[in-house]
Amino acid sequence: MAERLKITLKQPNPLFEKWLEKWLEDAERRNAKSQYKLREALVALRSYPLPLSSGRECAILRGFGSTLCNLIDDELRLYREKQQNSPLESAMKTFESDVKQLVESVKKTKRKQSPKKLKPKITKKEQKAIAEEEERQRQVIMSPGNFRIILLVDTQETSGKNKRTLDQTRSYLESFEVLYEVRRLTIGDFLWIARDQEGNELVLPYIVERKRFDDLASSIRDGRFHEQKHRLRQCGIQNIIYLVEDYGDNEHLGLPMESLQQAIVNTQIHSGFKIAHTQNNFRSMKHLQSITNTLIRCFREKVLLSTTKEELRPCRASASMIGLLKFRALYEDSARGAQLTVREIFVQQLLQLHSLSLEKALAIVEVYPTPRLLFDAYELCSDERDARLLLSKITCGPLQRPLGEKISQTVYDFYKTEF
Repeated sequence: MAERLKITLKQPNPLFEKWLEKWLEDAERRNAKSQYKLREALVALRSYPLPLSSGRECAILRGFGSTLCNLIDDELRLYREKQQNSPLESAMKTFESDVKQLVESVKKTKRKQSPKKLKPKITKKEQKAIAEEEERQRQVIMSPGNFRIILLVDTQETSGKNKRTLDQTRSYLESFEVLYEVRRLTIGDFLWIARDQEGNELVLPYIVERKRFDDLASSIRDGRFHEQKHRLRQCGIQNIIYLVEDYGDNEHLGLPMESLQQAIVNTQIHSGFKIAHTQNNFRSMKHLQSITNTLIRCFREKVLLSTTKEELRPCRASASMIGLLKFRALYEDSARGAQLTVREIFVQQLLQLHSLSLEKALAIVEVYPTPRLLFDAYELCSDERDARLLLSKITCGPLQRPLGEKISQTVYDFYKTEF
């Protein structure tokens, strides 16, 4: 049996600790309320035994809300920019080299002491996982003229019960001479990729979710509406287009037209999506043709680089070099339930409750990032009445309106009622 080499770090996250200590000192000096959260976060960080690579990863610890995680990511980005060409960078590389040499030296000593021990075999599953991780980390660079822009269409957009309309979407796109491919997408209905001659695929920063009015009504009734919007906001693609299509005369939709129009306005204002309205499938495909031609003109002369979701930056039209996600990474990360944090699962739970929109769920999670923190807050309340009203004063939206007693009581009943 192979012997595991264990190296324990005394201070796994020294930079994050240093920044938290500085912010805590400033908050204490100003007697700001944030000092309590910062102190809680600092204690949790010091107790965590493993290195953390970003503010987003810190969300698993107590005291780390989205604001604090974003602050750490901003500070980390500035730190990396300053250290790129500094002597400290070369010193860090030397330190890493020394650590590797130390590890190799210990391994050789162990092998000499136990010459009969067999080298552990790597299973095919482990080999596949290693290869997939190496592929995710591999840098892809596409130079102008060496890639094509292709519209990807989700398989569900080209299927239907009526055989006469089965390939309607395909036929329209072909008649408009749009270069497209049909494949299963884990997020959105349409998106665009750049593909080079080696088969590498990078996702352009635009994605379309198409909804006919009858489907929109159905998704609101069964809860898919808020869940899909949340996943779209989390996928990393900068420009999200909500394409709303008429359903005949827009009658017998299942919900009042006023309610559907209000949902669309909320999607535009609160979620920040771009809204497009078309009369039928033909007009929808014509709209996609227009977007495709615009993207070809905008990106064909740019250098495209692969980047991670954490390092992704907003795309500027004037930039000559653009960082984009790999399609495979987007596909895997956006799969329903893939690599969800406790915070994201908590949001999805809350979205199942009646009258709880995405904005209200995010407002609750901003204060209580996990169910455990919410339960702890309930336990600290003086009586059940205070506990039932715990969330009522949390504000959300541009007008910062409170959630109110009804929603607060609904959440309390959901988590505290014994079945």
